[in-house]
Amino acid sequence: MLKKMTLGGVAGAFAIAAAAVGITAVPAQDAVAADFSGKRITIIVPFNEGGGTDSYTRFMQPFFTKYLPGNPKILVVNKPGAGGILGGNYFQNRAKPNGETVFALSTSTISNYALGDPRVKFKLNEFIPIILSPRGITQYVRKDLGIQNEKTIKAKIAKMRSFTPDELIFGGKTPTSGGLNLRVALSLLGIEVKSVWGMKGNGPMALAFERGEFTVNYDNSLSFKNNRKKLIADGIAVPLYTLGVVNADGKVVRDPALPNVPHFLEVYKEVNGKDPSGDAYEAWYSLYQMSVTMSKSWNLPAGTPKDIVEAFRTAAKKMLKDPKFLERKEKMFGAYPQTIGDGAYAIRDAATTLSPTAKGWLGKYVKARYGVTLGK
Repeated sequence: MLKKMTLGGVAGAFAIAAAAVGITAVPAQDAVAADFSGKRITIIVPFNEGGGTDSYTRFMQPFFTKYLPGNPKILVVNKPGAGGILGGNYFQNRAKPNGETVFALSTSTISNYALGDPRVKFKLNEFIPIILSPRGITQYVRKDLGIQNEKTIKAKIAKMRSFTPDELIFGGKTPTSGGLNLRVALSLLGIEVKSVWGMKGNGPMALAFERGEFTVNYDNSLSFKNNRKKLIADGIAVPLYTLGVVNADGKVVRDPALPNVPHFLEVYKEVNGKDPSGDAYEAWYSLYQMSVTMSKSWNLPAGTPKDIVEAFRTAAKKMLKDPKFLERKEKMFGAYPQTIGDGAYAIRDAATTLSPTAKGWLGKYVKARYGVTLGK
């Protein structure tokens, strides 16, 4: 298993997150100095319309219009490309610290930053988080593969292993984007896939899966549950496992969005008769933190004045109590805890800091499979 210090760090980050969420129970104080009357705020989404980050952003958009001082107009701008890198670089270069530009950060953008893609010019470690939203992830396959006919998880994985990579086609944005943790998980189970790069978001990936161009795919668990209903009902999309979520004790448990689906560590133990360990597992767990514990967030640029930051955070706290939000939250936010405030920094640092051992293993992995050299 992972070193206790690593698990402790995750648990500690989640304890801070829990405390941050607890703050939302206290009546929020209005940030009187900030006023967005007559202003237009732009939210940069570094992926196509229809994907998870875009849906997350558009869901919150009207609540921030309602609760930010001056009720500003909020415009969502999609700038897809290179697994979120193009949008991130745009934000870094164009956003002024006046609260009028916000960046919607997601797994692939984080992964490309943490793994040192040389195209990354944005300084994620200097962003100021407004709200951080963890999400579960579900790995699923097409019914054409026939794993739904197998009775046990061991048999399902054995069936997956029987296919050649050319039969297991898995789309992705870039080799170092968010799907890397899913590919590593499959490799740890002895399953290799053929990767098709250049996809501009999970929305286009899901459409390609629906058309039968891909036989393997993933979504955040809420998107899988709510946006792939027809694929699930028709039996086309068959869940293989989720990645699980980390509870307050730092333990990976089943995803509350899909409690009847086993998580990856359960599957690994069932197949191999023991818990995963070693450099490969540590590398996977590092990627896991990026993609699950820090799945989605809104961020302001470095240097944004405190009163503006607090105005956004206060609006987020009010949103979480809004009756309309509470009526609709299950589809977009589920039962996952939201972090608002400085507690998000600890989660971000844990999710974006790889040990030399983990990065070394991942460097060999992506070099051997995709010919990619990780940055420093």
